[in-house]
Amino acid sequence: MKKILVVLMLFVMIISVGCAKEAVLKQEDVSDIKNDVVVESKVAEKSNEIHVTDVSGREITLSKKPEKVISLYGSFADLWYEAGGDLVGICDSRILPEKAADLPKVGKMSTPNIEAILALEPDFVIIRDGYVKQEELVPLLTENNIIVYLADYNSFNEMLKVYKDFCLINGNEDLYQEKGISMENKINEIIKEKLEFNYLLLFATSKSVSAKDGNIASDIINGFGGENITTKYQIADEESKQFSFEKILEIDPKFIFVQTMGSVEKAKERLEKDIISNPAWSSLSAVKEGRFIYLPKDLFLYKPNMKFVEAYEYMSEFLEVIK
Repeated sequence: MKKILVVLMLFVMIISVGCAKEAVLKQEDVSDIKNDVVVESKVAEKSNEIHVTDVSGREITLSKKPEKVISLYGSFADLWYEAGGDLVGICDSRILPEKAADLPKVGKMSTPNIEAILALEPDFVIIRDGYVKQEELVPLLTENNIIVYLADYNSFNEMLKVYKDFCLINGNEDLYQEKGISMENKINEIIKEKLEFNYLLLFATSKSVSAKDGNIASDIINGFGGENITTKYQIADEESKQFSFEKILEIDPKFIFVQTMGSVEKAKERLEKDIISNPAWSSLSAVKEGRFIYLPKDLFLYKPNMKFVEAYEYMSEFLEVIK
C-alpha cells in the first residue's frame, strides 16, 4: 500500500512540475506578444513623423507641423500659403503674396538679415537654393535648432514636388490631391498633342539681350514639343549666352519668344538697339509672320505656382498656328 502511495505522490509531483513549466512558457509567450505590441507602437509613433527631401538632397524629418515659419523668397511664400501654411516673417520684395504684405521683413531676398530672422524665433525657414547669402545662413540656423528647407524649381514637375512637400509638412495631403494633381491632369490634357517646331528664347533687360534655356519658359514650350535652338545648335556662348545673329538667320526659328526683366519698355529699347534695328531681322519668318512674342512676366518669368495651367493655356493659343 505504501508503495502505491509513493508512486501516486511521485506522479502528482511530475504533473505539477510540468504544469508549472507550461505556465512559465505561456508567460514567456505573453511577454513576447507584449514586446511585439511595444515595437509596433513605436513604429506607429514614428509613422507620424514627416519625412521630406529638399532640392539640395537633404533629408528633413519633422515630428510635428512647424508653428513659426519664415520664407526668404516671395514665390515660395505663395506656394506655402497654397499648401495651407502660415508665415511669421518674409524677405522684402517688390512682389509678395497679399497675405504676406504686412508681415515683418527680415531683409532683402539677396541679403537676408540673420538678426531679424532669429528675433522672430522661427522653427522652420524656407530658403532659395542658389542664393549665396541665403545658403550661408543654413549652418547658423541649424545651430539654433531651426529646421531649414532649401527650395527651387524651373519646371512644373519640380514645383509639384515642392508643393507636395509643403502640403505634407502642413498636414494637408488633401490639398495636394485637390490642387496639385488637378493641375497636372489639366496640363496633360493641354499638351496631349505633341508638335514639332524650333524656337529661340531671348532674355532682355535694360542692359543686355541674351539667349536662354533651362528655365520655366523653355520647359513649358518644350512640353509642347518645342526645340530650343540655343542648346541644339550652340548659338550662344555657354557662359554669357551671347548669341550669333548670323546663326539665328541661318536656322530661321519658327518662333521667337522674349522674356523681359525690370522695365519692359527699357528692355524693348535694348532689344531694338541690339537686334531689331539690324536690317536682316525683318527677314526672319517668325518676325514676318507674327510669331515674335513677348511673354508675360507673371506666367513665364516669375514662378507661376498655381498659374501654371494658365501659362500652358497661354502658350497653347500661340501654337495653334502650326497645328
